[in-house]
Amino acid sequence: MMTALLPSRYDDTGRQFISLEHRPDHPRIIAVLLGGSSIYQKRNECCENDWDGAIIVPEKLDIVQLVNDQRSSMMEMLGIMQAECPEFKVPNESSPYWTQFDCVRFAGFDKLQTKRSVKILSLDYFFQPNNSIRILSFKDKRIFEACRPPAIKYYRLQQARKVENGLLILQDQWVYTASINQQQDVLFTTFGITADLLLTGFWLYGQDPHGRLIQKHILARYTNLSGLHANTQSFAKHQLFSSEYCDWLAEELSHLYDQLDMPNQRPRSPRASIKQTFVYGEAITAPNQYLTNPPTQGTTLPSWFRELSTQAKTGDPLQRQELPLSAFSSNSTAAMIALPAALTGEVTSRIFSKCCQYPEQELQGARTAAAFGLHVQLPLIMPSGELWYPCFDGKTESELRLSCHHDGWSNGYAIEALLYAELVKAEDMLRLYSRCITGMKEDNEILHIENHNLGTTSSRGTTKQPIHRFFYARLLKDERSHRFYESAIPMGQHLSVEEFLKFPWKVNGVAYSSLGELFDTARNILHSNSPQCKSCPTVFGLGDAHGANVIISDHVSPNNSREVLYVDCETAGFHPVMLDLAKPIYNDVFFDTLYLDLLPKTPKMTYAIGGDLINVSFTPYLEDLTQAVFDVKHRFLLQPLFGLVEDCGDGHDLGKDIPLLSNALLCCATLTRDLSGHPDAFVRNLATGIVLAQAVDLEGFYSGFKSLGLNA
Repeated sequence: MMTALLPSRYDDTGRQFISLEHRPDHPRIIAVLLGGSSIYQKRNECCENDWDGAIIVPEKLDIVQLVNDQRSSMMEMLGIMQAECPEFKVPNESSPYWTQFDCVRFAGFDKLQTKRSVKILSLDYFFQPNNSIRILSFKDKRIFEACRPPAIKYYRLQQARKVENGLLILQDQWVYTASINQQQDVLFTTFGITADLLLTGFWLYGQDPHGRLIQKHILARYTNLSGLHANTQSFAKHQLFSSEYCDWLAEELSHLYDQLDMPNQRPRSPRASIKQTFVYGEAITAPNQYLTNPPTQGTTLPSWFRELSTQAKTGDPLQRQELPLSAFSSNSTAAMIALPAALTGEVTSRIFSKCCQYPEQELQGARTAAAFGLHVQLPLIMPSGELWYPCFDGKTESELRLSCHHDGWSNGYAIEALLYAELVKAEDMLRLYSRCITGMKEDNEILHIENHNLGTTSSRGTTKQPIHRFFYARLLKDERSHRFYESAIPMGQHLSVEEFLKFPWKVNGVAYSSLGELFDTARNILHSNSPQCKSCPTVFGLGDAHGANVIISDHVSPNNSREVLYVDCETAGFHPVMLDLAKPIYNDVFFDTLYLDLLPKTPKMTYAIGGDLINVSFTPYLEDLTQAVFDVKHRFLLQPLFGLVEDCGDGHDLGKDIPLLSNALLCCATLTRDLSGHPDAFVRNLATGIVLAQAVDLEGFYSGFKSLGLNA
């Protein structure tokens, strides 16, 4: 056994973490583990606030009894004086959430206000063929950054979904893997967060047989996927391990592998070229796991603020600062207004003021979004027609994305915040879609919201839906093309818009039709009364939920969550789901293309109009972060959505609605921004839209992304 290598201080530290003599008689606790820096760091480097552990009970019902019925005894055993979330209650067998979680994270603070947390698992779980573990938790930590030799930075991403009482379920993976290239022949393998804890911790109680059984279960999974034995450098915090701890852990691993009798193979291929990668857990696909999301009231300003708008007319002007036009918004102007305490009777207040073309629709869209549980703000419409919003301190996804380019991809804070927002957005969008697709026929609340808040002509009607302004309206009579490029086509040629639209294209050696022909096809498909629009499932969506309209708070809450605020709700409504997906997919996945003119470095590209052809050539390459954004949408939104529609039982094949999405993506690429002064960005976006527009089924959809450099 390993006791000869085990430093005695581990026993001392264990006694500080847990008082086994106070463990309850029932339910029976069969094993206890202590992990974290209190174990693996040198004594003088130990972080006293890092108390992490695990408790093993025989069955899942024992978790309920331990946390709900024996909480006082459990807290006394763990030295917890105050629970992190006093309202924390584990759902029982009668709850719809019972089948949706496997273990529970419970945490609190000791007498020194040091946090202590444990994950409570049942032994019976390990006798089932599970690759992932679903954790009921108050803590909302979804992204974990780590390093692996020789110099690989990697991020583990956990999908999550909010449930009741401020809790959520995190989808951890025992082992995460990633393919690094499009051939998918290079695998990166790493342990999940819970697996890392269970393998690197010290069993204070119940190591044999229970602790060993659990550890062998996880190691077998790792070696089956990687072909390798785990070593001390396989773990996320290996750089912090003390030398004595490394010696102990190495012998522990060796002993476990002796019992497993699994050969240590060579790596499948060299990893030296990998600098950064992202790995993901399994997606949540069951539709009933997304239906619960209580309505919110939305954040708004007191109604008496309207009266203050008259101050500028009565000789006491408000402090108003016009904001510069944003590259990420072309349809509105904004200002920041400071209201002095003398006017408000309170502390100085800041207001975001916005002028836009459709203020009433923005207010109604925000009200409906709030009724569906999205985090939005409800504006006040001032007598001037301006919209006044409470000021929200944060940055948009697009601002964070641009900062990553300028910071040389070293801004881990921005990357984590951006990916957190993408995970939340995928969760929120899928919840909206699930509720509408599975509950539309029975959900009177949805129908009430649709008919009364949005004032549609008929239930689930599309004739008045504002989302069509992004697509069909811009195509009609080539209105948008003429507005942007009537004076000059930015390719060094004296061509009218009509002449330019007639040229066929060749992109990276592949011949395509002219933009004029593609626009004709798009007009037929994207018309609100087209067969494609009428047959596609109708959902409530924001219509414009791309990164420039999603703000992430600068503040991280005590439970690690961030506020994610949706803004610019003027196109929110009930419309075909494929149209709702278009802007978030193109603007976020092809951010580097859409905003090519804003990037510090631009990829090489050649293009020319020769004879009767526009010839474009570029090397399809996208940053790792772009791949990660695509993967989040693909794994945690698109795949579950297709499964959801398939499981509804009405025979609809969402793959047949791909032409609606591909033609909407064409509009996003060609008609979103005026790129008349930026020929490279102009050509790259048009070429990208042309490639994406070819898809008529799901296979063609992903093939287009692959040809543009994504590992699809």
